[in-house]
Amino acid sequence: MKAMVIYNARSGKKKAPLILEIAARVRTQLGVDLDLRAIEGPGHGTDLAREAVAKGMDRVISVGGDGTNNAIAQGLIDTEVPMGIVPMGSGNGYARSIGLPLDPEKALIQGLTGTPRKMDVCYLNDVPFLGNAGIGFDARVAHRFDKSKSRGMFGYASIIIKEIFGASPMRVVVKANHTTTESKVLMVVFCNTREFGNGANISPGSLPDDGLAELRVVTKPPFFPLIKAFIQIYTGKADESKYIHNIPTIAAQVWQEGTVAHLDGEPLEVGNEVNFRLEPKRLWVVG
Repeated sequence: MKAMVIYNARSGKKKAPLILEIAARVRTQLGVDLDLRAIEGPGHGTDLAREAVAKGMDRVISVGGDGTNNAIAQGLIDTEVPMGIVPMGSGNGYARSIGLPLDPEKALIQGLTGTPRKMDVCYLNDVPFLGNAGIGFDARVAHRFDKSKSRGMFGYASIIIKEIFGASPMRVVVKANHTTTESKVLMVVFCNTREFGNGANISPGSLPDDGLAELRVVTKPPFFPLIKAFIQIYTGKADESKYIHNIPTIAAQVWQEGTVAHLDGEPLEVGNEVNFRLEPKRLWVVG
């Protein structure tokens, strides 16, 4: 087997380069040919994945967080080359959602030896994402986190705590399943998988291979119900919250007062008009 291992040294707590020594052990253990490559900037992960396809690699291994997976997947969509995942990011929502090992060595071995399955890919304004995307509060947090020097779960959580109590609701108009609704919301989350990351389970029923997405329209609770809502999200009981409305769909159009979004945790300017769609079975992923 030949595999390209693509790692993002900036991911999470910047431990992804440890994959170099892990790969040396696994290469000997499994007798595989590994080409290790570092992402050097925006778009480079996609270019490396396309290079791996052109070179006839059997697999591509993504080492980093959800944003790294996204970049590499963009070079593998509609090819026959599967993506394995070594989760070494801040949240690792996609890896957690599909039940991958969080130990890097175990994850690398699984990525090289596990069975691939075809996964759905979602799009926001024609930009792909694998796990979830959002507008409103979670998008603003993603933008602040991207500029922060503090990485990992603590850095992300500290931004949420600073921002949540003063966060103003945002007016949105959601068109989905031949129905239009207008409301003031904290955020709208487009879910292909269940997790934001770090165990924050925003959409317990979301599966990345069922041909259906869930739009989670979240209104802002008062103080004590807000605390309860956080607990529900971290205990897999988000569906019990009256502040989270679910819209199962494969396509939607959303108008928002704001202009920002995040896709797999990566910030993006999208403007007021947001178009969402799900396309089934576009990407092979080792689950």
